[in-house]
Amino acid sequence: MNIVLRAADWWVSTVTRAFTEHTLGAAVICIVAIGLFIVLQKEYRPFGFFVNAGIVVLGWLLAITGLPFAMSGGANFVATLDQSAPLVSRFAAYLYGIYERHPYMVLAIVGVGTTAYFLRQSWPFRLAWWPVRAVLTVLAVVLLVHVSAPIADLIEPVASAPAAPKASAPLVPAKEAAAAAIKAGDLRYLSIAACSEEVAGASSGDAAKAGLKRLGVSCEDTLGSEGVARVHAHREYATEYNRLMHQHNSALEAKAAESKVAETKPEAKP
Repeated sequence: MNIVLRAADWWVSTVTRAFTEHTLGAAVICIVAIGLFIVLQKEYRPFGFFVNAGIVVLGWLLAITGLPFAMSGGANFVATLDQSAPLVSRFAAYLYGIYERHPYMVLAIVGVGTTAYFLRQSWPFRLAWWPVRAVLTVLAVVLLVHVSAPIADLIEPVASAPAAPKASAPLVPAKEAAAAAIKAGDLRYLSIAACSEEVAGASSGDAAKAGLKRLGVSCEDTLGSEGVARVHAHREYATEYNRLMHQHNSALEAKAAESKVAETKPEAKP
């Protein structure tokens, strides 16, 4: 009984992985299963509805169960393909990019092409041989996806990237923020990520006399002009905040030192 329960848990987790981690493959398998059922009903077994449904369901279960393992092996194959055949890898990435933008369109084309491949009697006699049908189906699907992508982009434009945030400091002024933090007992200082350009291994005076030349990328190259402006705005804010916090902490330290001295000072004799 335990073996049956473990096997059931393993199968459920595998199928869940197939639908959550490999949504594209699971969708393609479902579309192919529907196409195969239509083909069985129309061409091979027109009077065996329940048997055809059982065959398709069994094949669907086997394909969904093996999908995560097939995708794992496919990932290793793609990594090898990227090194051995970069042109094929780039073309596959191009097609996958179209799928990411228009998944329903690509799945519909793949489903129609798969169904058309199995409709052998609908093909001309000279093209009905299965290798020829397979090659022509793949070429037709790729061509349709490639041609349909610009049209789909016009109908449903790709969402533009969100605008960069404006170069502004936090809305609450530094004086108010520091007062609120002190009232709440939070005496920590602010730290910010900074992109600094400095002269390494030389004094500022020597550098000023001899002049400077740039090596490598600048802060603007790394962060962009908007990013540099944001860094400067946050630096000014943090400077004012930390100055106020330093004044408060210094006053607390002075009071603590006075109290300590007062406690250690010997009492005056009468």
